[in-house]
Amino acid sequence: MRTFAHAINTDNLGRYYTDALVSRLLVNALSADHPINLMDLGAGEGSLSLAASTRWSGLDLVTVDLDPKASKVLATRLNEGGFTGMHRHVDGDALSTSLPKHLREDLHLRPTLAVCNPPFLVPKWRKGYGEIVEDVGFSGCLPAVTHTDAALLFLAQNLRALEADGTVGIIVPDSLVSASKYLGFRRVLLDQYDVQQAIRLPRASFVGTDAQAHILVVSKRRPKGNVVVLSNLSGPHGKLINLTVDRDKAAERLDYQFHVLKNIPQLPTLSSVTLDVRRGSYNSAEVRAHDSFILHTTNISAEMRGSWFEFGNASAELLRSSPSSVVAESGDIVLARVGRNAANKVIGVAGGSVAISDCLYKIRVKPQHRLAVMHALVSDPGNAWLNAKAYGVAARQLSKADLLNLPLDLK
Repeated sequence: MRTFAHAINTDNLGRYYTDALVSRLLVNALSADHPINLMDLGAGEGSLSLAASTRWSGLDLVTVDLDPKASKVLATRLNEGGFTGMHRHVDGDALSTSLPKHLREDLHLRPTLAVCNPPFLVPKWRKGYGEIVEDVGFSGCLPAVTHTDAALLFLAQNLRALEADGTVGIIVPDSLVSASKYLGFRRVLLDQYDVQQAIRLPRASFVGTDAQAHILVVSKRRPKGNVVVLSNLSGPHGKLINLTVDRDKAAERLDYQFHVLKNIPQLPTLSSVTLDVRRGSYNSAEVRAHDSFILHTTNISAEMRGSWFEFGNASAELLRSSPSSVVAESGDIVLARVGRNAANKVIGVAGGSVAISDCLYKIRVKPQHRLAVMHALVSDPGNAWLNAKAYGVAARQLSKADLLNLPLDLK
């Protein structure tokens, strides 16, 4: 995620502080020993460029950024860092369709290496974006263009600008790595390009946010071999742990933790004991507008986790007037579907009934398995499993399909 000193959390360009450890990790993941040049699109204050210049002090470095202040800040930081190579800056849009041509013909630069820390946002789609994704083979595998992450566009632009066999190290949001809407994209990426490594970063790797992010190292060539290296950085100063996954399986998720959990010995799943699992029917605005009580994620605290509560007739008036309401009744378990700490928000209904918001799941299971299911949801392994399955940058969400695959130890 992008870094500017004046951003407290994030600005309108979706930028965050980038930790120096992440910058070094990304640069060290690039296998080039003596690169001639390096490109940094959307360079910001240059955390990635600075890390690269420290490793390769004699680079021909080109940076691109829309912020008019970036050029001066970059030059100062590189000079203070002892950079001895050539630095050129392009003051403009990193997603301009003409940028690769400008680099080649005007600056006589043919990038062989790139680093990138794009903004984490969904930009308003414009005509030129179609050309960018089409040039690299991504146009037929995108979700609705109005919901395409900027990181995907930045990855495509890097691949457009790089020479054949060139490599980019890019920080991407969890959605690109894990969300089902990008499954087609991951399949095309893994089929057409050499994804050398995908590194899961710890949450809170960036100042001002606990967003989940990953590093992708992608080379502009056909894949080599049938496996992909998935890695996990366990903490700010932890070791990098690697796992190799078959390329066709990696498309499901380019996420180390997801595939580690898939290798756990087979147990019965939640789907084998459920009678009903569904999300609530009221959005946040409707919850606030109703006079009657509707259970929402904000009503469930960490201290309530795993406990059973009596609700009496909390939503009685509402339920009489709205028969389509989704209602949790005695014996049901309620689990948060979305939110930063969704896996920690799980309670049981000991008695009565209550309408629930669409940020919650109602889980109804066979009576003899209620305690086992609650135990599985609140246990450390269950909590880790739910967190691994949840996807998204900040407001993470858990799909119904993943929830139903929760392993259960019914013994």
